[in-house]
Amino acid sequence: MRFDEVRQFIDASTQALRQGQGPAVRSDFYGAWVLMTYASCQYALDEIGQGCMGFLGNRHKYARSMPDLVFKNHERLTLDTARRMTDGDAQTRSQIKQALLEIYSAKWSTNSSLLKMERNVWPSNVREWMKRIGVEERDMSWMSDPASPGASDTYSSRLAELVEERNPIAHGQSPQRVLSAATMKSWLTECEDFMENCAMTVELHLSRHHVARIVRLGVLDRKLKLSNKTVPVLLLNHQVRVGDHVLLGSQSERKKVAKVTSIMSDGTTFNDLPAGHERVAIGLSKPHQGSGLYLTP
Repeated sequence: MRFDEVRQFIDASTQALRQGQGPAVRSDFYGAWVLMTYASCQYALDEIGQGCMGFLGNRHKYARSMPDLVFKNHERLTLDTARRMTDGDAQTRSQIKQALLEIYSAKWSTNSSLLKMERNVWPSNVREWMKRIGVEERDMSWMSDPASPGASDTYSSRLAELVEERNPIAHGQSPQRVLSAATMKSWLTECEDFMENCAMTVELHLSRHHVARIVRLGVLDRKLKLSNKTVPVLLLNHQVRVGDHVLLGSQSERKKVAKVTSIMSDGTTFNDLPAGHERVAIGLSKPHQGSGLYLTP
C-alpha cells in the first residue's frame, strides 16, 4: 500500500460518506484510513530495506567484507530468525536451511534478516533498524524536528501516535475517535515525510561508508547564482525526475540528501529530463550551500 493510494481512498470514501452514511460507517472508514496509513509505513520501510540489501549485496560479494558491526548484525539476526522458525512446516524449515547455507556465501544478502522489520514501527524500533547498518544517532536527529511547519509535534511523536491509534483497531476494536479527512491526510503526509527522511538517512550513510567515488548528476554552472534551493546545471550527465533523491556534497564530503522538487529549462517546467539536456534549473527540498549534485547509492 502506497501513500498516494491511501490519499485516493480517503477522498473516495469521504465522497461516499457525503451520501448520508451513519456513524458506524464513518468509524469503519476511519479505521481503514489508519490501518492503510500504517501499512504504507511498513511497506516504505520494507522497500528501503530491500533497496539497501540489494546495494550491499552488490557492493560486498561476501558479508565478511562489510564493516564489522554490520556483518555481526547480519550474522546474529539471521541466526536468530533460524532459531525462532525451527518448529515451522517443511517449507519453512527448507527456507531456513537455505538461509543458513548462504549466510557466509556470495548469496548472503538473499535471505539475510539484517533489515527485516518484524516489530511495530515505533520510532524507537525504526532507530534500532537503521542502527543495524551503522547509522548513528546524530544522523537521526531529524526525528525530533517539527513534523509540519509551526507544529509542536515531531516526526517521532506523530509516528508513535499512529502506532498507538492503529494497534487496537488491528486487534478488532472500534476507533475511539474519528478524525476528519483533512486531518487524516495531513497525518498521512507527516508519516510519508518520516519514511522519506528514513530513506535519505540510509542513502547518505551508504554513500559515506560504502561508496569510494560518487557520480555527478551533471555539470554545474558556477557562474550563475539562483536561490539557495535551486541549482543551475549546464549539462545533465544522467536523467533526472521530480521526486528523485540527490546527494549534496563533494568527493571528500557527503553532506546530505535532498529531494528534487522542480525541474525547469528555458522557462518550461518538466517532470523529468534525459541525460544530455542543457541549461537546467533543479529545485531542491534543502539548501544546497554551493554543493555539487551527485547520484545517491
